[in-house]
Amino acid sequence: MTQGYSVMNDRDDARVPKPSLTRWLARSRELFYWLGSVVVVTTTLVIGATLMAGVVVRYFLSGSLAWGNELPVILFPWLIMGGVVMAAARHQHLGVDFFLRKLPLRAARLLMVLVQLMVMALMALLIQQSFVLLTYMQYQTTPVLGWSATWAFYSLPLGALGVLLLALVDLIGLASGVESPVEEEAP
Repeated sequence: MTQGYSVMNDRDDARVPKPSLTRWLARSRELFYWLGSVVVVTTTLVIGATLMAGVVVRYFLSGSLAWGNELPVILFPWLIMGGVVMAAARHQHLGVDFFLRKLPLRAARLLMVLVQLMVMALMALLIQQSFVLLTYMQYQTTPVLGWSATWAFYSLPLGALGVLLLALVDLIGLASGVESPVEEEAP
């Protein structure tokens, strides 16, 4: 499977792709992929180290880490949202394009533009609703660390913002005609 939408060529559309726009679209997606991977790797390492430290303290030192359960619970939503942004950046999320491939190019492009607009609207709504949730969560704290419960939930609006911006990048690529609405099949 290709990275992102496939670039249009002269046979697909009368317009010739602009190399600078194509480069900008690819770099934008790679930036979001990199940011998501930093979050995923960092949270995975911290969660793994915390759980391993808990095992060592429990079985070798006959004690326990009181905070050992709280930190993974706070970081797990960040791990998930980092993965969501990574999948959106590379178009590796679950999708069915059987019917899209049956449509003429212009109809497929219009449909995908509408899909990207819908994704952007849904992510904007999710961001707005997550701030409503955060207002209620600000009064809760973790028992041992004493951290606000909002630390875990800030991953939701930030991850949704990443997906929203990636949908905007896709919308620009599709609406400009630089990218095809259907990804090429892997050989």
